[in-house]
Amino acid sequence: MKDNSILPPPPAKIFLVGIGGIGVSGLAQLLVSRGYHVAGSDRGLKDQGKEQLYEDLKSQGVILYPQDGSGPIAEKPDAIVISTAVESDNPDLLANPDIPVIHRAAALAQTIDKIDAPQIAIAGSCGKTSVTGWIAQALQALSYNVLMINGGYALDDEKPGFPGNAKLCQNPDFIVVEVDESDKSLSVFHPDYAVLLNVGNDHYGQDELCQVFADFLAQTSKGIAILDTLKGLAGTQGKTVVKFAEQPQENAIAPSNFSSSADGIRFDTAQFGTIRSSQTGFYSAINACAVLATLKLVAPNTPNDKLAQAIAAFSGIRQRFEIIGKASNGTVVVNDYAHNPEKLNAAIQAAQLRFGSPIAAIFQPHGFKPLGFMRKALVEALKSCLSPDDLLVMLPVFYAGGTASFSPTSDQVAEELKQQGINAIAKTRDETAKLLKQQPFNVALVMGARDASLRTWSKALAEQ
Repeated sequence: MKDNSILPPPPAKIFLVGIGGIGVSGLAQLLVSRGYHVAGSDRGLKDQGKEQLYEDLKSQGVILYPQDGSGPIAEKPDAIVISTAVESDNPDLLANPDIPVIHRAAALAQTIDKIDAPQIAIAGSCGKTSVTGWIAQALQALSYNVLMINGGYALDDEKPGFPGNAKLCQNPDFIVVEVDESDKSLSVFHPDYAVLLNVGNDHYGQDELCQVFADFLAQTSKGIAILDTLKGLAGTQGKTVVKFAEQPQENAIAPSNFSSSADGIRFDTAQFGTIRSSQTGFYSAINACAVLATLKLVAPNTPNDKLAQAIAAFSGIRQRFEIIGKASNGTVVVNDYAHNPEKLNAAIQAAQLRFGSPIAAIFQPHGFKPLGFMRKALVEALKSCLSPDDLLVMLPVFYAGGTASFSPTSDQVAEELKQQGINAIAKTRDETAKLLKQQPFNVALVMGARDASLRTWSKALAEQ
């Protein structure tokens, strides 16, 4: 495999391996819009839940192949783009080892670097997909032209032929992108503005994560919107800093007088007055404050009341506390992308706030390695949010293929949680569906990442 980090200019032929991935599919759409000839492959071309994505990509001109080496042979691309999830022995890489290979993040960074517009990059362990979509939609509500590449499908941008993870624009006023710390690929971005939401326990230890984020902030040229507790992180020096916080405090944008209803959330801020949003949970209030901090950073001359109004323009992200429907026994089914302890805690509390207990918190870990990283932190996170009437159901670990230890299992972790006093069990999807049919809950909260079929299964639960 020939290593090359330079993306050739359009109309070069680019082949994307794993094009069904949320980040790779967003990049594919961007490349098409910038004049590239784009093709790609995925080993999950027939996966349940992704049929519409592949149809949308094809309607934009993307050519799809099975992941068996046939694509690179037929297309003869000028470069192959891969994500970290692609192994070195992938058939598409072995088909023609002389083709230059570029990481997805590098290809994205180089593409947007060629566009004359300020870049806003959103980072953090939790909430970055929602905040990315929220910033993009708020800027659009303020009459700016926005280009966005996101790690989730924004409901505001879903339309025929376009799945919603890319807001495409030829001459943008701002470029808004989600950047990823899980593989440290955020290090290739040098944005004008950065947003750092939090530092959690997901892929690395706390010290290593702080260093990863600090290095990213150091590469930001103009300004940073950052959670107040992280303001001392290295890399913020010499830049304009706007802070947001979880509780009211001096010189930070923070929510107070928070309330929730069937229509969404409402809270007050010292700087912007009362804020209303259709989103769910207190964490959405903090996300909204992060968006306000970003808007104040990039559009400092816009009146505060206009910025506050722009917050209400955001409809949400698919699988981010998405209310799917209600089963015949009255159980409301919600699908959420929560996949680490902090996100699980936030989603569970949001469900309790909106629907009340008892809830069935159904969690599918998104890999054996991530589950291993979080198994200790899960105990405290779940102890602090689950009520005695709530039930945690651990689904089998999602396996996407490739190298894996196959340890720990969901059964092992569920037993550990049970020993710590948490009402936890391990079940298959079929067993869980039978349980929900026999025992009604106020809400069945289905949580997990990377597996598009979770949303399809959530719909089936609501229909049973």
